Order: sequence, then C-alpha cells, then structure tokens
Amino acid sequence: MTKLGMQSGKLEVGALLFSLGRILLGGVFVWASWGKILDPKAFAQAIANYQIASSALISPAALILPWIELVCGTCLILNRWTGGSALICVLLLVVFIAALGFNIHRGVDISCGCFTLDEGAPGRMWLYLARDTVLLIIAIGIMCRLGCKARPNPMY
Repeated sequence: MTKLGMQSGKLEVGALLFSLGRILLGGVFVWASWGKILDPKAFAQAIANYQIASSALISPAALILPWIELVCGTCLILNRWTGGSALICVLLLVVFIAALGFNIHRGVDISCGCFTLDEGAPGRMWLYLARDTVLLIIAIGIMCRLGCKARPNPMY
C-alpha cells in the first residue's frame, strides 16, 4: 500500500479520511495561529478575558501558544511527526474545551480569540465548544488511525 492509500487501484476510504482530517485540522491550527503571532498583545488580552490564568502566565502563553499551533498545524499538513502533532492538538483542544466550558458554566460569553482578536466580535461560546469538540474528535481519529497502523493485525 502506498502513502496515498492506493491498494489494487482502489482508494482506501480510511486513508482518504485520515488525509482529509489531518489537512483540515492542520489548516485550522495554522489559520488560528496567524493573527495571534502577528498581534501577541491582543492575544494576551483574549487569554485574560477568560479570567482563568494568572497574570504571570498570560504573556508567556500569548507568545508561545501560537507558535505551537503553527508548528503542529504545519506538521499535520505535511504529514511529518503526525502522531506527536495530533497528540499536542488533542491536549490543546482539551484545554480550550475546558476553558470554554468553565466560562459557559459561569455565564461568561466572550469572543474566544481563536480566529479573530477583535474584542467586539460576538461571543458564541456554545458554537466554539461544538467546533472544538469536532476538532478534538478529528485529532483523536488521527491518533487512532496511526495507532491502529502501528500494531500488527493478527487477522492477516
């Protein structure tokens, strides 16, 4: 079987979904990182709006997090270090989902700071939570696909 998922002239659906998933997830992470890299001060304010991180952590997070997103997204798109990148995306998405859920529970509705740093952007916390949950499922699916390929199948 080749890297493209071709086997005896047939396109393997699992390989196609894996490729689409990692390119979609990678693209989302690259897209999300760009504005944050260009304006870390605005991103620091977006983090502060969540009211869950200490002020000592906000600036380092605003400087480091977008670069992690960019590197992981790029690796997913290029299919390099895919397992590690997917794992980091899973961990980030779990943190993002927890932060969103915590603020929904508190009744706080803010712009998430994911794709726009405009403080006037409408807050749609439930929509952000749903989006991040779908992305988490895709990231877990990528990891599962890689894990399944790594183990020999006793049926063959």
